[in-house]
Amino acid sequence: MTDLGRRRFLGLSGAALAGVLGVSGCSRSSQQEAATTAGADVIRWWDHFQPLKPLYERMFAEYGKAHPGTRVEHVVYNPSEMGQALQLAFKSNQIADVHTVAGLGSSEAALVAGGWFSPLANPDAIRAKLPADSLLEGLHVFDGKLYTFPVFTPRQYATLTWFNRELVEKAGGDPDAGPATWDEFRALAARITKDGGGRAYGWIQGLQFQERMQTHVTELAMSAGAALAVIPGAGEMGLVDPRTGDYAYASEPFVQALEFLLSLVRDKVVFPASTSLDARTARARWATGVAGMFFDGSWNIGVVNGQFKQFAGKVGVGPVPSPDGKPVLYGAPAQGQLFVSSKSRHVEAASELLAQCTGPEFSRALASYMDQVPLDLEAVATADVHPTYKRAVELFGRNVRLAPSPVSRNPAVTQVISEMKEQRPTLGEITQGILSGEITDIGKTLREHDGKLAAERERATRVVSGKGVRVSLDDWAFPNWKRGEDYTAEMYRQ
Repeated sequence: MTDLGRRRFLGLSGAALAGVLGVSGCSRSSQQEAATTAGADVIRWWDHFQPLKPLYERMFAEYGKAHPGTRVEHVVYNPSEMGQALQLAFKSNQIADVHTVAGLGSSEAALVAGGWFSPLANPDAIRAKLPADSLLEGLHVFDGKLYTFPVFTPRQYATLTWFNRELVEKAGGDPDAGPATWDEFRALAARITKDGGGRAYGWIQGLQFQERMQTHVTELAMSAGAALAVIPGAGEMGLVDPRTGDYAYASEPFVQALEFLLSLVRDKVVFPASTSLDARTARARWATGVAGMFFDGSWNIGVVNGQFKQFAGKVGVGPVPSPDGKPVLYGAPAQGQLFVSSKSRHVEAASELLAQCTGPEFSRALASYMDQVPLDLEAVATADVHPTYKRAVELFGRNVRLAPSPVSRNPAVTQVISEMKEQRPTLGEITQGILSGEITDIGKTLREHDGKLAAERERATRVVSGKGVRVSLDDWAFPNWKRGEDYTAEMYRQ
């Protein structure tokens, strides 16, 4: 967690503090202004979910009608500014009753130990509205007390195959399902490019976006058989083979995934400007019809429907392509998104309000924004959403399994991750180097990357354990893990 320091904190003027806590990087509505009316009980709620602002404020308005005299003051922060705002507010006893933890850089366990949160009131009522195995010790429950719960599903990924139905059908592909295998994807991309005659290409991607390319490579590798235990929010430092606890970037599935992407470059089916695009600009270009296929998450259709509505009727979606057309991917256990502050004077009311974010009705409302996927996937089937969003969620339910997380076994693992220094080049940088031709020996480069990560993790583990913390490399291994199956809450106790 980033500590601003006492001198810097005290040196902030009152105006600067007010800017961070109430104005900078956030937005307020007329409802929020009304919440300060004299005599009203005010529950303050801070989050960074700008696309979901209307959903939450509708929920707040309904809560206010059911609880006369209670109002909710809602502030939406830019994610990059939220961590600083939370730090300052916590130290000055001005923190919101309910808030997210974006930007704090600490695990839930560390924040609980630091006295940030209050256990939720009436936890049994909340538990009853959540799917089985959605709550884990070390992520949501601490010393038997419920502090938070997931709102979004862990069963999702960012490498769905989105495609232009017209271009795919013209090239002889399936306009409803799209390509299922790597060979089908490659052949279809070649036909679209040939038919396009320089006006349309087979595939477009934001190759400039290193972190997203790292995600695509990882998910393509999982589709090829890579098994990964996952530490939420830890990036490549938190992905290991659950059978051994070792880093597995040099394994055959990762090599194959990179060779697949490289084959698309060598086939010259990639939209030429892709090397200078990020995900947003690539999507915007794709929506103009210059490319047939585009990798993205389920939120893609929500953005298209909102910004490029004339293109939405041409959009189709299929699963992440895989060697055999039968992908199995692994998702990290879903983290809690919202917490009740330990400094709140309205713990019961705040908990009751937070509990409104559970159940099928909320999940359907959340799905209607076609952004984050709700925890309850079944609720999406009856939600008012684009057909491709429903299909994307169906694919998630079919293809994604819950992976074990070392943090759920031992929260001290997050201290090791925090101690680790990023190893360069990252997997995203390696991917860019391979696709540009600067790196030619894929296997050797990945072996070196594995070695660097392993050595750094060993060093970090020694440092943390040297402080008296009980943690070891054994915490990363799960001998009872079974390929292709969910790792359930009960399995952590075996």
